[in-house]
Amino acid sequence: MSIIEKAVDKMMGKLETPAPAKHPHDETKTEVTSREAAAETAQTVAEPVVGAQTDVAPPPEARVEPETTTETTPPARKYDVEQSAVESFEAAGNLLKIKALGLEGILSPDSERSRSAEEYRMIKRPLLTRAFGQNAVGEAHRNLIMVTSSVEGEGKTFSSLNLAISIAMEMDRTVLLVDADLAKPGLSRLLKINNLPGLTDRLIDDSLDLKDLLVKTDIPKFSVLPAGRRHRRSTELLASNTMRNLLDELALRYSDRVVLFDSPPLLATSEASVLAQQMGQICLVVESAVTPQFLVQDAVAQLNSTDNLSLILNKCKPDLFIGKYGYGYGYGYGYGYGYGYGNEER
Repeated sequence: MSIIEKAVDKMMGKLETPAPAKHPHDETKTEVTSREAAAETAQTVAEPVVGAQTDVAPPPEARVEPETTTETTPPARKYDVEQSAVESFEAAGNLLKIKALGLEGILSPDSERSRSAEEYRMIKRPLLTRAFGQNAVGEAHRNLIMVTSSVEGEGKTFSSLNLAISIAMEMDRTVLLVDADLAKPGLSRLLKINNLPGLTDRLIDDSLDLKDLLVKTDIPKFSVLPAGRRHRRSTELLASNTMRNLLDELALRYSDRVVLFDSPPLLATSEASVLAQQMGQICLVVESAVTPQFLVQDAVAQLNSTDNLSLILNKCKPDLFIGKYGYGYGYGYGYGYGYGYGNEER
């Protein structure tokens, strides 16, 4: 190509600019630059990011050993009950206010003379005579009185509570009412103390102090021992030596104290017959005009002896004895519990 043609092509832009010739050291320089860039990249990866968690362990002098904590198991509670309920009861002065419960038909020392009060006066008098009279000398545990029935629903719990209140009215007697119906603690539920420790807890752990389990009431000289926790072997607990030792303590600690036991029905569980063998006296509650005679006979047959047995006719009509004795007091109160007296209008 001539010089003129090259000049024309250059003017027209057709001539490509030749690539500069490579220097022999350019490739070596490029390779070194690439190695330096790779080294910087590796160093960046190796350096920890501020605030990020790394796997690099600190130097031995800077390492902080974690504190070793040992979990301790809290001690077992003595009572299988709601602690909040116990604390609230203790905060209220540990006083059971029977009068404030509003139980219908329950005696009150502050009430006027009533037919029901007279009925329980007649019921308690022979019991107290046998417990503390001259004939009671040499008799063991005559002040331990068990209140039971043939079957459920005859009013044994109602009768035991009223009998306890009536005995508490005595001038020189104190009374302790024990809920010994461990399977169905109706007395504890009635008095709203079924969440407190009681008889079962004392039989399981004889190191418990009995006085810590007794519940005082707003009726002077009257205390209650709740049933306590449920136990699948309640019959064996009542037949144990611990129970015998407890009965000795209850009977002999205070010479003026009567101990009433609200027990299960004789024909319902085996607990009642076991408890009856350890009692000084037994009161059998019979629902008037309802409980068949054969049930009463079967219940009495569960007892080893009838020498210490008394019967309480419960829920009888007011005029039951008027035709036979020909008199009536005419109080007009209650529902005819106990023996019943009737009224003057008949």
